[in-house]
Amino acid sequence: MAIEPAQLLRNSTLDCIPQQVARPRYDRSLTRPALAHIGVGGFNRSHLAVYLDDLLSSGPSDRWGEFGIGLLPPDKHVHDALATQDFLYGLLELESDRESYRVIGSLVGHLFAPETAAGVLERLSSSDCLIVSLTVTEGGYFLEDGTGRFLSKHPDIQHDLAHPDSPRTWLGFVAEAAQRRMQLGHAPFTLLSCDNVQSNGATARKALMAYTDGRSAELRRWIESNVTFPNSMVDRITPRTTEEDRDRIARKFGVADKTPVVCESFRQWVLEDDFAAARPEWELVGAQMTNDVAPYEKTKMRLLNGGHSAIGYPADLVGLNYIFEAAGDPLLRELLIQFMAEVRQTLASLPGIDLDSYSATIVSRFSNPTIRDQVARICSNGCAKMAKFIVPSLSDLMTAGIQPRIIPVVIAAWLHYASARDGSGDIDDPSLETLRPFLASGGSDAGRALFAPTVFGGLAVMYPQIVRAVQHNLDQFRSRGVRAAIAKALHGNLHAD
Repeated sequence: MAIEPAQLLRNSTLDCIPQQVARPRYDRSLTRPALAHIGVGGFNRSHLAVYLDDLLSSGPSDRWGEFGIGLLPPDKHVHDALATQDFLYGLLELESDRESYRVIGSLVGHLFAPETAAGVLERLSSSDCLIVSLTVTEGGYFLEDGTGRFLSKHPDIQHDLAHPDSPRTWLGFVAEAAQRRMQLGHAPFTLLSCDNVQSNGATARKALMAYTDGRSAELRRWIESNVTFPNSMVDRITPRTTEEDRDRIARKFGVADKTPVVCESFRQWVLEDDFAAARPEWELVGAQMTNDVAPYEKTKMRLLNGGHSAIGYPADLVGLNYIFEAAGDPLLRELLIQFMAEVRQTLASLPGIDLDSYSATIVSRFSNPTIRDQVARICSNGCAKMAKFIVPSLSDLMTAGIQPRIIPVVIAAWLHYASARDGSGDIDDPSLETLRPFLASGGSDAGRALFAPTVFGGLAVMYPQIVRAVQHNLDQFRSRGVRAAIAKALHGNLHAD
């Protein structure tokens, strides 16, 4: 039964919250924060931090904890909320038929970098810091979508190169920490990316190496020789937390939690076992260690992340707010199913994974009505998501001589969404300038987007039939409406039902 009023969450109140709420049973003061994580948003706190909490609860001798670092203005709110709760927060897991709430204790500190760059550099430079992990989103690597070119002229990169003691970006902080460790003779760290980026470790390495080219050859050589960049595949649907979620936790579980995280019960983590020093034994709590992450992340990104985009843009266009609504819509559900069937032609089978069953699980996960994953979240950063989750499948199909039927519909839906939202200020995409020529055409000329190498590389030049296919579907969206256009693409008719 909920307590009235709800109990504030902090170390001193853990024994006062209702017994139905699981909470840390280990001594948090003995936790060793040897892992520093940059970007402590919802996903990090539903994934890596939970694996650490499970490991701490299992009682291993090496008590790994996480120390968080926030770089961006929105991180200030998270920092302040966590600080008032002794860096405790709750995890609300939701399924169609059940829900649970638990308190996570593996996060033992947090710094807001704009207020204490010196403190962050001290933390990262310490020999006690063995792993630096990241969730900085697809666009946070300063690599141009499509071409992979490092954005060396970006104002934040130029600032960090000119002011190494007060950087703004993770690249500036990590490079300066590496410089200090090199000078002090400290051991290196592992840089572990946890972003939905294919070959995320290699991507982090590429970005850091390109950045250090602007600093010194000596530093670059030290990093190349000492720092490791394991690839990893991460998966857990984690929508943005809402005020409604906080009220639900207070009402049902009797806890006043300022910064909870909401997620599904499903989680997956596949890591390349390539660490410069010690690491937590994550395999004891469900993570899979491997020598080759690539096929796992390729499967997940093309089916799950690509599937999100496949229904996200049409969902927005027809006025749906949540992904479960899109997956429950018969027409959009069929679009998702046919999209994944098309994409599966680019994927090899994996031991223990049946691709048909994996796809069916994705449909089930998307359909979970208790996970109110916002369509707006899925539609954000569209240029980067197209380049990383959709275009690779398109490229492989064309290379194999297979003309895709559904992927051009998805691309056209994205373009139609951008055109419909342009001018309203509702598009959350730092690379939106890539679409300016298309938007300037009134959203009618698909070629002005497809010939942009930052998203599509040279595909439009190599395969002009793709431009024609996307243009045809875009014309259908504009003239017939979203539902009729999708119905025609799926079934060869102009009726939505």
